[in-house]
Amino acid sequence: MTLNEPLPPELTGRHGWFTSYRRYPVFSRPWAAGRLRSFGLVALLGLLLVLLPLAFSATDEVPTGPLLGVVVQFFLPLLAGPWLGLWVRRQGWPPARESAALVAVVALVVALVLAFHEFASEPAKQWLAEQTGQVDAQGKRRRTVMAIGVTVRPAEATASALDDARAAERQGTRDADGRLRPEVRIANGISSALISFWLAGGVALWGWRRERQGLAALARERELAQAMAQRREAELKLSVLAAQVEPHFLFNTLAGVRSAIATDPGRASAMIDQLVDYLRAAIPRLRSDGSAQATVGGQFEIVRAYLALMSARMPRLQTRVHAPPDLLQAHCPPLMLISLAENAIKHGVEPKMGAAQVQVLAEHTAEGQLSLTVLDDGVGFNDSTAGSGLGLSNIRERLAQLYGDRASLVLKARPQGGVAATLTLPLETR
Repeated sequence: MTLNEPLPPELTGRHGWFTSYRRYPVFSRPWAAGRLRSFGLVALLGLLLVLLPLAFSATDEVPTGPLLGVVVQFFLPLLAGPWLGLWVRRQGWPPARESAALVAVVALVVALVLAFHEFASEPAKQWLAEQTGQVDAQGKRRRTVMAIGVTVRPAEATASALDDARAAERQGTRDADGRLRPEVRIANGISSALISFWLAGGVALWGWRRERQGLAALARERELAQAMAQRREAELKLSVLAAQVEPHFLFNTLAGVRSAIATDPGRASAMIDQLVDYLRAAIPRLRSDGSAQATVGGQFEIVRAYLALMSARMPRLQTRVHAPPDLLQAHCPPLMLISLAENAIKHGVEPKMGAAQVQVLAEHTAEGQLSLTVLDDGVGFNDSTAGSGLGLSNIRERLAQLYGDRASLVLKARPQGGVAATLTLPLETR
């Protein structure tokens, strides 16, 4: 899967609008864009709460310095972390290198925020104050006190710088020179680092690890399911092979040959030729995995040889096998069509007295699918043949495994007698 595709539902569960980005791989473009939308909205609402008191403040000055600190603290990691992480994931590095690079990205963003607060915050705030005229007579920026949802006001204009420093000192935040106390700077740094770590995607690193583990586990589950499906298919192929060359089939055919030798040597010779043709067509395909011959043309060759042999055994049987040339290369799961043809002979033609007919046709459906139909005019449904036998159940199970609800097997009674068995498959060619 690519970075822009949603994760499998088994790994993400249900998410609302705010957390919908979690449906995508961590540090992907949809994840980064959705996270920016959700977190950015919260940050903007917080910024609005900060600016709202200005409407009721006695001063017209905007506290540009503190606002700059808020913007850098929240929006720099929110923007830089996920998008740098996206760049890392696009490189397609091995998991160990990708993990180290993502950790380095988050650490770099946190370091940039801390470096700004430590070395660039005061110069940047001073420059903004000079540009906006928020400086005192000595050219130093006027400090503001910003309280969310309460008030934003300048420091008292009549107080001297020393009085401000001493007032801050009494509050326990600054020393006599107006600098923040070391323990306050450390506490502020820790708080800033934690916020930056979260916004830059630090917590998402655990999500990235769980995502990789979940995808690996899901891939193993799907491989196991595929292996089990292949095993069931192999078992079905063995059961079909046994049904096709079971003793009574060979015994009946050979008994028919022996009987015909004395009364109709020409028919006996034809029966032997048809048996050889049938075995030549069927056995190689049953020994292989079926992939190379899993086409309408290959399956029709087997059915044509089988019906020719049955017609040689039962001269009263008429057969017709037809597929348009443009459908011969269409994909057709192996062994299904021959099973339906055998059902038509065993349950429809053999119990019937007199002439009988079996047709096998391939057609396009109106919906653009492939339709494979086996028609007989035999005895039709009875209590033992109601369309739910083991062979038909196996076919339906395989159709569900291969195509889900895009394929079907339908058996219907024909008005003139007999049964129409129709396989409907997606039309896929090589």
